[in-house]
Amino acid sequence: MSAAVAASLLTACGSSNDTNSRDRTQQAPVNPATERDANSERGIAIRIRVGEAELSGRLDDNATARDLAAELPLTLRFRDHNTVEKTAPLPRRLTTDGAAAGHDPAGGDIGYWAPDGDLVLYYDSAAPYWDGIVHIGRLEGDVAALRRQRGEFSATVERAE
Repeated sequence: MSAAVAASLLTACGSSNDTNSRDRTQQAPVNPATERDANSERGIAIRIRVGEAELSGRLDDNATARDLAAELPLTLRFRDHNTVEKTAPLPRRLTTDGAAAGHDPAGGDIGYWAPDGDLVLYYDSAAPYWDGIVHIGRLEGDVAALRRQRGEFSATVERAE
């Protein structure tokens, strides 16, 4: 084998290995927050019609959220609770199998208040941790549309897919 052919083979092999080494070292490490976001994307897309507003959201991939999704579509009567959330009684209680004992909600969270069987839509982050709250999803869009609703009002919760 000539020296030129051997040199080109070594260069080609070296380039291939160098590229593979670069590909392995340039891959970003897994970010736990990104991984959680990817997990939440596996949930069920929903839409909530509140007055003139339409909120989108995603139910988590947990037993309580799947149980709610099986009931959709639902039109519910909501009322304000403690100026941080809107609550509505569901037609039946949902399972809480595998759920944490409680949750510290933030504005935009969707929750299930297990003691009373209520769906909870949080529009403010001032709500404290409570035993009995199950986090079942997250709202997107104009969450302030919930705050603007006065008195009792109806809203429709349905699958968006």
